[in-house]
Amino acid sequence: MERINRFLFRSDSSFPNAAYNSPRGIISLTSDLDGSIRVRKKGSSYYLPSHLYAVCNFDISLLPLKLNLPMVSKPIEWKSLSSKPKNMSDLVGGYLSCPTGYIYDRYRLLSSSDINHFYIDISGNNQFQELIDIMNKLQSQPFHVNAHFLDYLLANNKLFEESGLIMPKFLASMNYVNVIPLLREMYMGDPEMKEICSFNDLLQLLSKNIQRARYEQLIIKLATAYKGYDFYLPAFLDFRGRIYRCGVLHFHERDLARSLIVLGKTPKDKILSEEEIVKRKQQFLDVYENKELLKRIMIATSFHYKSFDTPKEGGDWYLDTIYYPGLLDKHKELIEMARCAKRPFQFLSHQLNLNIDYDDASGIPITQDASASAYQIMSYFLMDETLAMRTNLIPSEDGKIQDVYSYILAELKEFLLSEAELEKNLSTVVCNTLNRKIVKSIFMPMIYGKTVMSTASDLKDHLSHYITHKESFIVASACFKFWRIKFHGLECLIKLIRHIGWVASARNSPVYYNVKYYTTIQDYRVMKPVNIWVYDRHHKKRRKVTLRVSSDQRDRRKTEISTFVNFIHQKDAFIAMEVVRNLFKYNVPIYTVHDNFISSAEVSSYIPHIYNEVFYNMGPPLSIINSFIYMNIIKPVKSKLKFTDELNEDNITCTVISKEKLETYLRENFPKNQISTREKKIWDERISGILASYENYISIVCGDFQSYYKSYINQDFKSYRDKEQKANMVKAYKNRILWKAHEEKWEIFSSKLNISFDDPLYSLHH
Repeated sequence: MERINRFLFRSDSSFPNAAYNSPRGIISLTSDLDGSIRVRKKGSSYYLPSHLYAVCNFDISLLPLKLNLPMVSKPIEWKSLSSKPKNMSDLVGGYLSCPTGYIYDRYRLLSSSDINHFYIDISGNNQFQELIDIMNKLQSQPFHVNAHFLDYLLANNKLFEESGLIMPKFLASMNYVNVIPLLREMYMGDPEMKEICSFNDLLQLLSKNIQRARYEQLIIKLATAYKGYDFYLPAFLDFRGRIYRCGVLHFHERDLARSLIVLGKTPKDKILSEEEIVKRKQQFLDVYENKELLKRIMIATSFHYKSFDTPKEGGDWYLDTIYYPGLLDKHKELIEMARCAKRPFQFLSHQLNLNIDYDDASGIPITQDASASAYQIMSYFLMDETLAMRTNLIPSEDGKIQDVYSYILAELKEFLLSEAELEKNLSTVVCNTLNRKIVKSIFMPMIYGKTVMSTASDLKDHLSHYITHKESFIVASACFKFWRIKFHGLECLIKLIRHIGWVASARNSPVYYNVKYYTTIQDYRVMKPVNIWVYDRHHKKRRKVTLRVSSDQRDRRKTEISTFVNFIHQKDAFIAMEVVRNLFKYNVPIYTVHDNFISSAEVSSYIPHIYNEVFYNMGPPLSIINSFIYMNIIKPVKSKLKFTDELNEDNITCTVISKEKLETYLRENFPKNQISTREKKIWDERISGILASYENYISIVCGDFQSYYKSYINQDFKSYRDKEQKANMVKAYKNRILWKAHEEKWEIFSSKLNISFDDPLYSLHH
């Protein structure tokens, strides 16, 4: 690869520079948006207006790149237009006072391609103001360009280019079309290069490097333009409530962009009284006295270089590798060293901030990411201590940072070697080739509906040198078999949620997901092709274009596949919002996208505890599952029942639904019109699937029910002498007994989530 790069970049003058700018009438200046320049009159004098509007003379929606830049003006706080808003369209704020059309689609608070079928409902929810406060907190956080690192980057640009961390600058202005003939001529005249790679490989590499160079120069130019300014990064939501950012200069971009941003000052007008946060406030202040702040930044710097089992190991590595050998001022050695770093630019940026006399260490961003957040949430719903420990939601016994995919890799290899359906030669080859990256690409999306065919395709790409196309399907099937055996509880819960989504769609209704602040509405429709005729100006003729538009028919298959994904993502979004809300009391800078949290070093060690606190406050998981069942199965048909039932939105969260009652409600969802025998069979299978999955889930989350059942008989019904009478009474109270067993198991599990702020916790880590 290095030889190829030297071949491509051996002479700057060998390639034509196509960067030029000529007037093309792209914009016009007007004093009014009607397109004219008007002469104004004041008294007896006439004058031209001093301010003009720059108007684009083309449709900006046709631009291939829609670049949303950070704002240097603080956004207006979001607020409701009425006392009882229904959805996000009833909120106003942000940057545009009256956005319409294309502008509205780019800058509204809710990001959804179809707001009629995928949206957030806040009607009937008195806590919508907290949601608004969270979004206002996120969008009002100021940021600065990391001027120290930007100057360092520009001053040492040659060293960065020589080390390969940054592409040569001249590539950014290179005309790809013009350079192809020259590159071909050079390739044909170099026999050694012909033996290393083909011309197409060389062309592809050049194209990739040109794109990379253009991106790098864009980021550097943007950072230079924003240097010295406060700027803001607008946040918006999707229909599940997940938080996103837009543009190219923010913390969810690539390593270079993230290294050039530091946190700005947070306004001091929202600090609560000392009495309300006595204990945490004291810990917060102690950070400066014992140099804990410096230590945390040093550890974060180490984790940008590579992963460690504990923060202490990271700190020791930094001292032994950088501090004691005296590399702090050796720029060339540090830049060369950064070539091997996980995130080289952030590593160098943190290192520079540690080395110089940095007057505001609280501005250094400390990044913490949830450890396999989907598996963390699943461990909560199953109250699976082993899975919770492997995802760091519960501290491990050895006190080290755990990696769930490393555990899956080890157990998968053991399973494949013992699997009778796999030939020994095939299983040995696969096990010798499997690594953590491949395992993660298989098992991370599996809970979101990844299929055997898709998995086989991925395996074929990764192991194409060792296995055939047919063998990739055999291995993929073995992986799914391992999943069903090893993660039986996850499979059970996934089926339950998906089947409920299918029933809602088949009943011709949307799917509802509820959290404290809002309700998500999901309504997948069958997309049908529609042909339209457009005039092609280039070829000067009409041509037919096929568009896919949503129909009135609901898409059961898409709903079933997506329901569990959206269920988990909504809970993930709610957890992120709660972490931000709980940080209000500290009045510290906070940035989040999905389950990634960035704040200052003062509170970085507390955020994992706050994250766990959110799980703790969510309460027994069966309450959330029952609420989902109530909204999508029970509530839509409750008014149609011929009998009175005590189940409602309040008590559904503190009981176990009996099998008989759940089946009754499911049957009420059955279509009332005449349906075919095949359709009836499908409905029966779905209902049976929900009943079996719910029963299996109850057996998982209610602990050792049998021993609890016997204890309940002996203690609470000891006054009944007749055994048959006692058995009937216990049967009548079975659901109450099950709920008590669930509460008892939750108390045990939740006690392990509630970790003291003095103890280390890695549910979020660098």
